[in-house]
This record gives sequence, C-alpha cells and structure tokens, in this order.
Amino acid sequence: MNKNIILVGFMGTGKTTVGRRVSGKLNMDFYDTDEYIKQCEGMSVADVLTKKGPKYFEGAQRFAVKNLCENKNALIATGGSTLSDEKCREILFENGITVWLRAKPETIHENLTNSHNKRAELAGKSLDEIIKIIDEYSKEYEKSEIIVDVDENTNRDIDAVVEKVVKEIKNYTKEN
Repeated sequence: MNKNIILVGFMGTGKTTVGRRVSGKLNMDFYDTDEYIKQCEGMSVADVLTKKGPKYFEGAQRFAVKNLCENKNALIATGGSTLSDEKCREILFENGITVWLRAKPETIHENLTNSHNKRAELAGKSLDEIIKIIDEYSKEYEKSEIIVDVDENTNRDIDAVVEKVVKEIKNYTKEN
C-alpha cells in the first residue's frame, strides 16, 4: 500500500489498540502520535498539556504528525484532538487514507472511565459535556474516507472491530 492509514476518532474509541492489531494484519508499521510526543518530550501527553500548555502541545502534535507522515506503508493512530488543528488535518488528509473509529458517547464515556490512561482534559466531565466535545470534533472526523462504527454489529469486541477495519480498508483501496 502506497498511502498511510490514519486512524482518527475521539479519545476512548480504541485507535491505539485497534491500530496495533490492524497494522499487524496489513503488514504495516504502526505509529501513535501521542506515543511519539511522549517519547520526544519524556512525559505523557497529559503532562505536556498541563506543564507546557496547549500552545506548546499544539506544536508538539504538528511535529509528530509531520514526522510520522513521512513514513510509507504505515498505520498512524492520532490523538483525539489532532484533526481540530488545521495544519495537522492538511498533512494527514494529504498523506493517508483516514479511518474514523466512531463510537457512541456512552461507549466513549465508559471506556474513558475504565481506562488506565486518565485523560486530564476530560477529568470530571459529565456524559453531556463529553457529547458536546464529541459533536465539535465530529465535524472534522466526518471528512474521513472510511467510517467504522465500533459499536455496530461488533458487541464492542475488539477482534470484530479489527476485522471490520481491515475489511473496510481493503474495500476502499480496491475501489480507489
């Protein structure tokens, strides 16, 4: 495959977990923008945000996206807010096939509540507040070439989601 696969979606939709498995099935290298930032900064994304601020994080995110998109035949999982940045959007849409992992707000809320990776930017947020944030981000996610509903016909089984993503990518690349 000549183009990269870019996984987008809100926090808690499984981009990293699904991405690792899909990349293995498609024989692609796997990268995660949040992990890349963590390696470069020597601290978690949450710590970068709280200690260095949102503007600094925005620059770190752009740096990660730009560098990771230089790879070929890679699957890149992005942070939940990556597409909200215009420069990141341009780079990602230009350098890959975007796949939106879409989940119901209730699924996201549950996943974030049970996650070992606590999301500082969502700490203490109600389901209604999360829904508002998801609605804002969804305007950009909707521009993706492929949309996979992680709740639909999968019973939120990770293997079923992985198979669904692989199938959609193969169908898309055959047609284009």
